[in-house]
Amino acid sequence: MTRKIFATILGIVAAGAIVAVVEALGHTIYPAPPDLNMNDPVQFRNYVQGLPIGALLAVLAAWLLATLGGGLLACFIVKEKPFVYATIVGAFVLAATVANLILLPHPLWFSATAVVTIAAVTYLTGIIASSQVIAGSRN
Repeated sequence: MTRKIFATILGIVAAGAIVAVVEALGHTIYPAPPDLNMNDPVQFRNYVQGLPIGALLAVLAAWLLATLGGGLLACFIVKEKPFVYATIVGAFVLAATVANLILLPHPLWFSATAVVTIAAVTYLTGIIASSQVIAGSRN
């Protein structure tokens, strides 16, 4: 039981770290304007609404890689019921994503794409983790 809890927590923490790293890389390519006041909600919302497509795709890539990486890590540690652990990590990433989308309205196409692709990558993670290499058995 301890191993399962540890794996789940580690998968979620790894997912958060992956988001941080990939989004930081995105910010180096698409830096915020130097005069942007991130404490001004209206100014920050306008900034998010005006982001170029490449910047939005970098954020989406961060969320998808986090779903995959965190889920695979949890499945690798537990080595059983890969769809359960992939789903738990994917659900946390999805919940954080939805919270982000509510707090900072993004373009509608981006919001819909994020929710659908995170769900798809969560399922894909379960399939990948079901392989003999990751899970040790088919579940």
